[in-house]
Order: sequence, then C-alpha cells, then structure tokens
Amino acid sequence: MTRQIEFGEKFDSELLAHAPRVRLSRRGIIMGLAAGSVFPFVSGCATNAATGDSQLLLFGDDEIANMAATAWSDMKAQTPQTSNTKLKGRVLNIWDRTIQGAVKEGHISPNEQWDVAVFDTDDVNAFVMPGNRVGVYRGITELTENDDQISSVLGHETGHVVGKHAAERMSVSTAAQVGLMAGQIAVASSEELSKYGSTIGALGGAAVQFGIILPYSRKHELQADKLGVDYMHQAGYDVKQSVRLWELMAAQSEGARPPEFMSTHPDPLRRAQELRTYINARGYALI
Repeated sequence: MTRQIEFGEKFDSELLAHAPRVRLSRRGIIMGLAAGSVFPFVSGCATNAATGDSQLLLFGDDEIANMAATAWSDMKAQTPQTSNTKLKGRVLNIWDRTIQGAVKEGHISPNEQWDVAVFDTDDVNAFVMPGNRVGVYRGITELTENDDQISSVLGHETGHVVGKHAAERMSVSTAAQVGLMAGQIAVASSEELSKYGSTIGALGGAAVQFGIILPYSRKHELQADKLGVDYMHQAGYDVKQSVRLWELMAAQSEGARPPEFMSTHPDPLRRAQELRTYINARGYALI
C-alpha cells in the first residue's frame, strides 16, 4: 500500500524526537524568569540572509546535525535503499543540477558536502535532516511525471536547509516548553486557578500546538516551496512543473487529509496557488 507522507516529515518527527526536553524545577524557573535567563529570545534571534526573516535560533547548525546523526544512520540501516542504479543516478543528477541553482542564488556554498539516499519503498515522500542529509523515496519518483517535478521536490528540501527550519522549529518547541511550565507554575500558585489546573494545562498545550508549532511548520513548508522554485529557475528547470506537482499531490491525498489547521503541512492546492502567484510575481513564467 502506498503511503503519502508530505515532504519534510522526517525533518519534523525524527529531529524533534531528539530535541532537548526542558527539565527545570519550579524554583529554577522562577529564578530564571527573575534573571531573564529562561527566555533567551533576544540573544537567540538572528536574521536569515536568504529569507530576510528574523528567527529564534537557540541551537547551532553543528549541534542539530549531531542530534540527527543517529536517526540518519538508523534510517539507512533499517530502510532498504534502491539497487536500481538508473533510478539512483537520475535522482543524483537532478540533485546535483538543482543544488547548483542554490549555489547560483548565493544560498549554498559550492563546497557543501551532501549525503543523498534513495530509499526503495512506496512512500510518496522526500525529506531532509540536519547535516545535509537528504532522503528520497522511490514512491515520489513514481508519482512525478518528469525531472522538473523531482527538481521541485529536491529544491524544496534544499529550501529547508537554507531556511534553517530545523533549528528554528526546535528552538520554538523548546521555548514553548518553558512557557508552558511557567504558566503551570503560575496556575499552581493561584488558589482560585489551581482548581482548574489540569484543564488549563490541556488548553495551554493545545494553544501551543495549534497556535505556534503547527503554524510555524506550515510557514516553513511554503517558504521551502518558494526557495525551491528559485533554485529550479537558476538550474534551468521548468518552474511551472512545481505547480503541477502539488496538483498531483492533491489528487493523491484527496479525502485523506485532516483540516489544514491540524496539519504540519498546508493543503496541496493552497501550495499550488501560492506557487502560481510567486512564479508570476518573480517573472519566472506566466501561469
């Protein structure tokens, strides 16, 4: 049975599974809040040169790459890689050309080293892990109709790296943990509110998930889509095929998707429309 796991799922699930958990005592959090050290937002903010966005970055590239190393090694050991040399060569050739598009944009150093694996499963997916580790499943190569669409997939994954999305998502997740713990302390300290502590805690967790974590994830997916189109264009691929790709993905997942606000990924048809608008605005093509 073919499974559709939209691009970047391993980027989220595997990395965030290894994210550090905040373990502070009540006294430690109160002291940290008083000292201003629990919320290092100012010192942890940086502007991303490629996107222009200000990002909360509490972790460095090397740090998150090390966190992902074991997950990547386990995946390559446990998931069969293709023995089809023609398929692997095709994916690697498209990768090499697409990554040169990112180099031309000035977003990637030409000296960057990458580990690209082609997995032999039906999953309609591709993903990136910190440390320049890229996985492509056979299933996505079978859904796509041409090399241009595969370039769109690979450009998208490159966009996650350039956007520092792993570090930002982990940082936001960590900061949200601290915020929830501080809120729980405040509730427990109130005689009136403490009666509703479990209910308030559950609502707070839902608010973080649906109001912060998932919106960040969807924003990153749309941003990676657009960066990927930039790299396609620089590499000489047909950027219109990025729109066609998401139309195919929409047809593939029709009736099986949760509402967008509950998902880590935007609706495929929304992604197609966002790309149409972006491609037209950039003058890459007229769709």
